[in-house]
Amino acid sequence: MKTFISAFFFTVVSFYCQPAMAEHFPLTISTSWGAMDAAVIIAQEKGFFKEQRIKATTTAMSIRGTRGFQAYVQGKADATCTTSLHIVRSNFDPSLHVIIGTLSYTDNQMKLLAKKSAGITRVSDLKGKKIAVPRAGFAHFYLEKFLLFNGLTLNDVEAVFVSKKKIPGSIESGLAHATMQHGVPIAETKKILGKDYVIFQNPAIHRKSQHFLVPRKWVAQHREQAKGLLRAILKGEEFIKTHTEESIEILAKAKKYDIRDMAHTVLHEMDYYLSLKQSIFTNLEGIEQWALDNNIVERKTPRNYFEMIDYSLLEEIDPKRVTIIR
Repeated sequence: MKTFISAFFFTVVSFYCQPAMAEHFPLTISTSWGAMDAAVIIAQEKGFFKEQRIKATTTAMSIRGTRGFQAYVQGKADATCTTSLHIVRSNFDPSLHVIIGTLSYTDNQMKLLAKKSAGITRVSDLKGKKIAVPRAGFAHFYLEKFLLFNGLTLNDVEAVFVSKKKIPGSIESGLAHATMQHGVPIAETKKILGKDYVIFQNPAIHRKSQHFLVPRKWVAQHREQAKGLLRAILKGEEFIKTHTEESIEILAKAKKYDIRDMAHTVLHEMDYYLSLKQSIFTNLEGIEQWALDNNIVERKTPRNYFEMIDYSLLEEIDPKRVTIIR
């Protein structure tokens, strides 16, 4: 009799528990190289997606950044944390994708680091020098804006196009005298040069933003899950503000950053505020025009980015975070 009751009880529990477990919606999110997607990483690590019945998986270090974005475009990820430049530079059909939130922004992440022994102590000394940047990346875009702001052009310097990983070695070997970058390449170059460097920054040049991009069809089919996704990210954002030290430790481990560098990035460079502001159009359209002018993209006419924004989800959750005029 006891055996029968135990078996019956197990069957009943299994019957009710299995559907509940099945309710967890699977979702793969391709993340970025730096710390701009911190709220997503924290939401994953602290179980905030699970609280919204979302079984989220964030991509490994090996496919972050450009490769992470391509994983999304190729259908290997369901959503992506990506910059305005990746969106602009893509050749996907914009009618099939929507931005449902801007995760973060920064005005002072990008830095021009130059080797002092190469004769560079002022911005004007960059004239005739070699500057290492990845071609068609945000640093390339920002470098042009930085030079123009300081009375120079790309014609006044020699751009050396290398990957982020090769930047420190390029400067150490003399292939380049400076770089426009942030994060790990800057940290590693500083270690190589010791005190033989100078850094130039200007927060007035351009605001770098990172967005959360998903397929339009997915939003239409899974609207409640999409709102749950945003709620989890909001909770991750709040955790960063209330548990900053723990968040820095989590992010340093996840991104393989030196914890001191991550602390500086989180505390002094990033503004984590899930939102959709009117300025998103200025941001996207400015990069779009640069990409057209420099033949970075094949299209000849600019996109209409207003059609790529879905503000309805975030507006339902927290209306004050949406300031788009319509």
